[in-house]
Amino acid sequence: LCKQFENLNNVIRDNKIEFKVALEKIQKLIPEIKSEYYKQGGLDWKKNTWVFPLQGYYSSAIGGKNGNGYIASGYSFFDGNKHRGHPAHDIFIQDNNQDCKDDKTNNSVNVLSFSGGITVATEKNWDTISKLRGGKYIWIYDPYTNSLYYYAHNSKVMVESGQMVKPGQCIAIVGRTGLNAFKKQSPTHLHFSKLTLDNYFYPKPIDPYKDLIVSKKQ
Repeated sequence: LCKQFENLNNVIRDNKIEFKVALEKIQKLIPEIKSEYYKQGGLDWKKNTWVFPLQGYYSSAIGGKNGNGYIASGYSFFDGNKHRGHPAHDIFIQDNNQDCKDDKTNNSVNVLSFSGGITVATEKNWDTISKLRGGKYIWIYDPYTNSLYYYAHNSKVMVESGQMVKPGQCIAIVGRTGLNAFKKQSPTHLHFSKLTLDNYFYPKPIDPYKDLIVSKKQ
């Protein structure tokens, strides 16, 4: 089921499917994934378990001021790689020499799953001639909030489609992959988004800023 979602996400991303067809497929797949998640022992991970998605960092690393880097206007999931807006928070690491390592520790920085849920899509391949904006990314579906969480620009993806995760689990390593993220003018960061499915299973952007600033530091 998750592989089916990943394949669907790929054709949405690449603008190779009509909106109506894509939405109908999501309306069918998500309830099936949710049902199977609980059959396989998946848990509801509530707000008090959520973890800030960069290990060793906290809310001060979120770009902009008081979350104003989040711009949902004009965004549609179904626009794929051509979407408008910036319904996300960029969370920056200290990396002045752009080697994808923390300047103080000289270590790579782990991307942690904010919530629990199940991995429904990943992209593990990217090179500098690619026009893919997210680079190496992960989509995780959280049945408890009925939301999709997106983690982009990673240097390495550590989970597979279909793999269940829990809050605080290492799912990737921070990187600089993606059409604009690899360019010199872009500081090294994680691009983090939340889309909540409405009653029609339409993925709508929801600002996670208030949840980020109260999540656990790890």
